[in-house]
Amino acid sequence: MVDQHHDIFDSLTRNAFDFLERGIAEFDKSPKYSVIHFCAAVEMLLKARLMKEHWSLIVSKPDQANLAKFMAGDFISVTLEDARARIRDVAGEDIGDDAYNSFRALANHRNKMVHFFHNGLDSDEKAKAQIVAEHCRSWFHLHRLLSRWDTYFHDFGSEIAHADRAMKGHRKYLAAKFKALKAELDAARKAGSAPKACSACGFKAAIPDDLDDQIASLRCLVCDHTETQVELDCPHCGESTVIANEGYATCEHCGEAIEPEHLVDALTDHDAAHIGIKDGDDRWEPANCGNCDGYHTVVRRGDHYFCASCFDISDGIEQCQWCNEYNTGDMEHSYSVGCSQCDGKVGWEKDD
Repeated sequence: MVDQHHDIFDSLTRNAFDFLERGIAEFDKSPKYSVIHFCAAVEMLLKARLMKEHWSLIVSKPDQANLAKFMAGDFISVTLEDARARIRDVAGEDIGDDAYNSFRALANHRNKMVHFFHNGLDSDEKAKAQIVAEHCRSWFHLHRLLSRWDTYFHDFGSEIAHADRAMKGHRKYLAAKFKALKAELDAARKAGSAPKACSACGFKAAIPDDLDDQIASLRCLVCDHTETQVELDCPHCGESTVIANEGYATCEHCGEAIEPEHLVDALTDHDAAHIGIKDGDDRWEPANCGNCDGYHTVVRRGDHYFCASCFDISDGIEQCQWCNEYNTGDMEHSYSVGCSQCDGKVGWEKDD
């Protein structure tokens, strides 16, 4: 049965990449079907990840899942929203708000394409540019997830690389918009906010809003992609590298993995922390993230607190009233319900 499940995973994943290839290739002549196929590919790859946990997670109601019907393809599959929830709650890997919102926008556009006639779309350059922007943002997040899930998708490296090359060809549809933004980009450059290369569309049109000398939030004026970037020296080779949106990445120079603990070390002002802790200021201690539940992934950066896992930025941290751990987020009721690292008094009494 294990081999049969592997065959289904393999078939589902290959089908997803076939849809993805069609979604990219047919954009010029048939943008409507490009959106439909591209969105289907994204959803199938998320389902393939669920398949690696258990086949029933792909079914809309797992408690009513029937193996014989599943093997025959006679079932209603999980929604995008539920797929995210199950990846988070069962696999323990949240895809993140930015990725989900990007996939959700793509799905909403797909639904409009399916249910409403769009007259003249094939020649509507503005609408086509919007579709390409959505594709770029979604592929950026999907590509990162596939890289993170390399253990499951390592046999599809060539398909991923092919899709990545094909997506770069999409840039030509956004070139006119980039050109039209020249005056605005020049003005930002003169104002001291020199545009950076966008991780999604590749155009040097992402306007930075610096938090400090290493962390910046950016918004691309071409494709509307938003991200937070961290610049650091690779802990393996020492070369300067930039990581976007989450603390899991691969160094572009040496190919070694960079993880949140590396960022915590690189972003912590060790001298200031040593002095602060010595003077009794325990807010320099690593804190937990209330957004992604990261353990000791939050570091102090001046007047802000930055999560090296999900890149969430907070104005402060609060101590859990039950376990005394520092966390971002509201700790008002933590004595009863706990924090990201404990279940509070209610959980303690339940276990007892």
